[in-house]
Amino acid sequence: MFLKKVFSIKVIKLLFLFVFLSFSAVSDENNRLKNALTYLKNLDEFSSSFLQIQNTDVSEGSIFIKGDRLRIEYTSPTNLIFILKKNKGMYFNKELQEVEYFNPKNTIGKFFIDLFHNDNFLSGSKVTIKKSYFYIQKEIQIDEVIYEIKIFFEEKPFQLRKLEIVNDAEIITFTILNLNYNPNLNEKFFSLANPLLS
Repeated sequence: MFLKKVFSIKVIKLLFLFVFLSFSAVSDENNRLKNALTYLKNLDEFSSSFLQIQNTDVSEGSIFIKGDRLRIEYTSPTNLIFILKKNKGMYFNKELQEVEYFNPKNTIGKFFIDLFHNDNFLSGSKVTIKKSYFYIQKEIQIDEVIYEIKIFFEEKPFQLRKLEIVNDAEIITFTILNLNYNPNLNEKFFSLANPLLS
């Protein structure tokens, strides 16, 4: 009888410890998700350079955010500019002097718009915590294609570090470098007016 009581007490202690650790882990994940949402919401004006690897192709460029608009400039290997807002996007190939307008809703551009401007975009996402960083994982669908996305945040200092977009056909990573939280960008820099007509 005594052994049964000792065994029961040990089982209860182990269950309590398991529940406590599980609750603590969920709480840590929720805190990090909350911190990430606050960080992204406060990026009203922001710029950085990036290194993009798509399968084996490497590109370099810069990303700029002001209000509800994004500007993504590729400088290598080709000079391309994308300007995005919620319902309209512009593609400008500087070398070919070619301009095209499109709806970002059916492109990867939607991911960038939602990440920086949709407060509910990351709700319900999975958070994985590592030693000095964590990442948020979510599945999204764009034009009938399922993508798994991961958004990596460095902990100290707290900042966005990498984006990873994966589907059955490709893996795209954007490593974020040289973050500037006070770039003082001009509104005209985000104009969707045709640059060939100005």
